[in-house]
Amino acid sequence: MLARLRTAAESLEVGPDRAELARRAARLALELTGSAHCVIGWGDPSGAYEQLVSASADGTVLTDSDAAATLAAASGMSRAGARQPSARAVLGAELRVAGHGRGMIAVDRGDPYTELERQAFGAFAASAALAMSTAAMRERQEAIESALEQAANVLTAVSQHAVTGQSLTDFYRRMAKTVGELVGAGKVLFWQLRDNKLTPVPGGYGVAEGFLERLGPTPCDPAADSLASRVVFQDLLFRANRSDRAAEFTSVLDQLGVSNAMSVPWRAGEERLGLVAAYDSVRPGGFTREDTWVLQEAGLAAGLVTRLWQTQHDLRKSLERLTKVDAARQMLLRSMNTVVDTERKRFVSELHDDALQKLTAAEIQLARLAPKVEAEAASIETVVSLLQETEAALRRLVFEVHPPSLESPDGLEQSIRDRLASLGQGDIDYEIGVDVPRDLTLDMNSLLFRQISEAITNVERHSRATRVKVALQRSEGGILGVVEDNGQGFVVAERSNLPGHLGLQALKERTLMAGGRYSIDSRPGSGTRIEFWIPIDG
Repeated sequence: MLARLRTAAESLEVGPDRAELARRAARLALELTGSAHCVIGWGDPSGAYEQLVSASADGTVLTDSDAAATLAAASGMSRAGARQPSARAVLGAELRVAGHGRGMIAVDRGDPYTELERQAFGAFAASAALAMSTAAMRERQEAIESALEQAANVLTAVSQHAVTGQSLTDFYRRMAKTVGELVGAGKVLFWQLRDNKLTPVPGGYGVAEGFLERLGPTPCDPAADSLASRVVFQDLLFRANRSDRAAEFTSVLDQLGVSNAMSVPWRAGEERLGLVAAYDSVRPGGFTREDTWVLQEAGLAAGLVTRLWQTQHDLRKSLERLTKVDAARQMLLRSMNTVVDTERKRFVSELHDDALQKLTAAEIQLARLAPKVEAEAASIETVVSLLQETEAALRRLVFEVHPPSLESPDGLEQSIRDRLASLGQGDIDYEIGVDVPRDLTLDMNSLLFRQISEAITNVERHSRATRVKVALQRSEGGILGVVEDNGQGFVVAERSNLPGHLGLQALKERTLMAGGRYSIDSRPGSGTRIEFWIPIDG
């Protein structure tokens, strides 16, 4: 008996999967004890065994009810309708691992069992329990490894579909197909949450039109206790097969018209988007807990992609609105510049053709009168001097309003040089550097000159500088302008309270309206640097 026990135990040391190991253990128990039947139940010792295996010495097959009755008799529990074991001897042992019950093994025959057979059977039951527990752990490890691999495949698929999908609906369709293949589901659907109702997203995997027709909107509310609400708002991982004893789950399967189902939350962070569900497993055992994990990864990843797509859509809409606003701003700026330049030209023309010519005529007339009116010669000279000063001031105003050379190819640089030449009647040294395209529009040349002229006016009126540097150059698809002086400077934060600095505000506003940027750097005693950038094609 000891030799037979050792041989039987060694035969269980290296086993295949748990089901085959249980069948092998049943045959070995028959040989060890000379029994007619052997039944092994793995799982809940109370009778809800997840695996039930039986074997007979003569090859007959026990029904599940007979096998369960044998286990019940061996454990001392009676079952209604079970065959009476009184005519046969029943020997049973609990399958225990690390002090915990994992199932039962029982044998029966016509003759009573000896004490030696009972002891040998008990020792064999311990070996069988250990072997089956090891196999179960191995299967569990393999299932977890497979689930991890499938989860990685899900993430890979998500990244691929997020790039190749032409729309969110197309992404859901591709994602549903990938998930269905990974978890062995006949159908996969995304259910979207809108107005406290779940509705199926079109384009599910393996879903016929008739299946969708009987899936009406499902109520789903954070305060409700329905199955869908618990999945969506309480992160319930739902899984049910026809073999489950829960009546609630069976009714759900009947309502859906499927043999098994599982569903997980579909969310992006704390934002609840709905749920992802898989139906009709193609595997005999139905969906496993590992399949639920894989589906959960798909739900979380799909939620992030959904939020990304929605964010990109919102950004595109915002960009379109900003583009329209910017186009309107540019049109307004061009219109304003055109109107201003037109009015400047008209003003200069009228001033030159009328006021300046009359002043010149007055000077000529006074010059003719001077020899004839000797007593008033001094007064006439004073009047002539005032007229000349007025004429000079008006001609300077004409230049500032619309420089004559601005419309020539090199007119921008020449106009800036002419403006710098008039600084403080030559008391301020200047340096100029201009490197801009020769094909700039008149509007752009005019805008750049206004900016530089405004900054020069600030130097002339307020800086008390002895040197000023002006630069215009290409930069980042636009024109960068810099006006820098060595004057007395000021506190930039107090500029709005300083008299006479309104021109700098106009300079800033023109820059921003043109789509550019502006900065001013100044400190008392350290001079001032004004910088602006305006896009060429703005």
